[in-house]
Amino acid sequence: MRTASIQWDMQRPASAEAFHERAAFFVETAVADYGAHLVVFPEYFTLPLLSLGPRRRAMDSIRALAEMTDGVNVEMARLAREHRVWIVAGSQPVVRNGKLLNIAFIHGPDGQLHEQPKLHITPWERHAWDVSGGDELVTVDTGEVVFGVQICYDVEFPEPTRALADRGIELLVVPYCTDDRRGHLRVTRCAMARAVENQIGVVTAGCVGTLTRVPAANLHYARSGVFTPVDLGFPNDGIAAEAEPALEQLLIADLDLDALRRSRGEGTVTPLKDRRRDLFA
Repeated sequence: MRTASIQWDMQRPASAEAFHERAAFFVETAVADYGAHLVVFPEYFTLPLLSLGPRRRAMDSIRALAEMTDGVNVEMARLAREHRVWIVAGSQPVVRNGKLLNIAFIHGPDGQLHEQPKLHITPWERHAWDVSGGDELVTVDTGEVVFGVQICYDVEFPEPTRALADRGIELLVVPYCTDDRRGHLRVTRCAMARAVENQIGVVTAGCVGTLTRVPAANLHYARSGVFTPVDLGFPNDGIAAEAEPALEQLLIADLDLDALRRSRGEGTVTPLKDRRRDLFA
């Protein structure tokens, strides 16, 4: 399965139309030039749209961005249908029943739509934006692979990914948004651990660049990657591909699904099979 991670530069667009044209360029390039089956945008990748409007307080700005989410997803659904590709449209703010949620929208080539809310909310998100955590875990079956999504901070907790592995995922997608290298490393090292302990592939996509007119979300650092178990048949360091740090990039990588499946039964170690369920429910 060929994946495309968009390491998205949080630059101020000339207009909303220019923002959508840039997003379409990456999807079109990933599919037409590289034959990608899955395209992944980062967490909160729509934040640059706020730089087009008036300056607002942080709490007001995120709710203003939530009003643009439906329009973004109309465009993402069109791109998925037109290019016959699965798109994880990063994550975007949504207001439901008065609560602000951070939701990853997953669009399929035949109009499929799945939603994975962020479960664990960082102290920064709660303080600056009053974001609430969701309570659903979603699996997506493309016919080629079953995958799940964990948004940024979620991957720093082992329980949700293990629950998804128990439901049959072979691939985990992690859109993330971190402001410095420390935050990036927390997400990335935990993503690599999830790949090893669940014998799955993990694809991350992060934001880079600076937004000078958006309070509470000014700085961004990422080094997006594709990670595997660490065993025979995989890269020695478990890194299938890695972007250049802090630069906009389209990261293309192939995941050998057969190798992942073989490793679960025949690997040097088989942590998914060897779990002590008698000790840990």
